[in-house]
Amino acid sequence: MGEFTDSYGLDGVSEDVLHEVTRRTPGFHAWQDPHWLVHCQDAAAFIGEVGYTELAAHPEALDQLRTDMRLDGWHDEIQLEHFLTHLGDGATAMLFRCTLCGTHLAYADAS
Repeated sequence: MGEFTDSYGLDGVSEDVLHEVTRRTPGFHAWQDPHWLVHCQDAAAFIGEVGYTELAAHPEALDQLRTDMRLDGWHDEIQLEHFLTHLGDGATAMLFRCTLCGTHLAYADAS
């Protein structure tokens, strides 16, 4: 039986998009509660779980993740970069792509 994603993170999307993600789109496994990313007021496409090398191939996603982590309290740049460059060792990034403009997005997930 498939699992679906809850509505966390889907603020600002239409009811149709909310229904599509929460009731018709298979979810993905994560250590923490998985959530869907939004861009251009639409649900982005889930690309997959990635490490640093794969994430670095999408600089806009890496920059966005750095910014989000700073806002979440990661103020020590050395620790932040160490965490990011060691994605895959007990932590990972979930990579998404905007279906409208193609921008890549990511969030970090850790055990």
